[in-house]
Amino acid sequence: MAYRILSLVKFNVTPNSSFEDLILKFSLILLVLDGSTGWGLDVFMRIICVLMLAFNKYTSNKFLWLLIAILLLFFNSLQFYNIDNHKILFVYWVLLITVYLWTNKDIEYLRLNSKLLIGLVMFFAAFQKIINEFTVPGFLHGSFLIDGRFMLITHFITDVPYQELLNNRNSTATLSYLPINNSNVTLTSSTYMGNLLYTFQIFGLIYEGLVASLFLFSKKESVIKDIALVTFCVGTYFIFPVIGFSSILLILGISQSNVKFRKYYIFTFILLQFIIVPWQELIFYFKNSF
Repeated sequence: MAYRILSLVKFNVTPNSSFEDLILKFSLILLVLDGSTGWGLDVFMRIICVLMLAFNKYTSNKFLWLLIAILLLFFNSLQFYNIDNHKILFVYWVLLITVYLWTNKDIEYLRLNSKLLIGLVMFFAAFQKIINEFTVPGFLHGSFLIDGRFMLITHFITDVPYQELLNNRNSTATLSYLPINNSNVTLTSSTYMGNLLYTFQIFGLIYEGLVASLFLFSKKESVIKDIALVTFCVGTYFIFPVIGFSSILLILGISQSNVKFRKYYIFTFILLQFIIVPWQELIFYFKNSF
């Protein structure tokens, strides 16, 4: 009888312990890769987080997590108006982990709060776009014409020669460096491209609102919200390569997901690390080499 009770206890505790370990280690990985701002904090943070990853007894050390939370909160607050949004989001997440470890709350605390955090982030992302006239045609169109990150996609969509897209970027750069009153430049594009990007612009806004609604109002075991978030991350961040924001969203996704869907979040997290590869330069290099 005693053996059966011990077996039952192990069965109930081990999954939560391994899930907690998974959440903490993925969070530490992101801290090593893209957690702080400024080289001074980066060096110290990476040393601490690598040691916490290497030695399991330090992974859930509440004093080290409190130290990380205080440092992130202090240094990021000094640069609040200059740092990327995802670093502010990551401060919230580290604070949640710290509270979880210091109060001995159940793992459901992290699950519920990560679900809520995703919903709020997606809601305010959509809201911010609406109040800043994201629904007006031309927002994405202009970005795709002059932003070097999108030149390859623009080239394939419109068949505009790559050199002309470079000319677009160089012309606008010249205006910013040498401003002249009433000056303007003509950018090479097409009506088809403008209509296509405006459709994508509106669809993206609606989809962000959908993801927000699913995470704010659906049940925590719902898989539909998880499918929606993974689809959003893959469909968005392979076009708009923002590795930090996509990574923190997926870590939050892992933290609130059920056992069956967790592996898809992990696979997507690994897959999206490839967005930092300069695919555009590589494709044009090989295209022009043969």
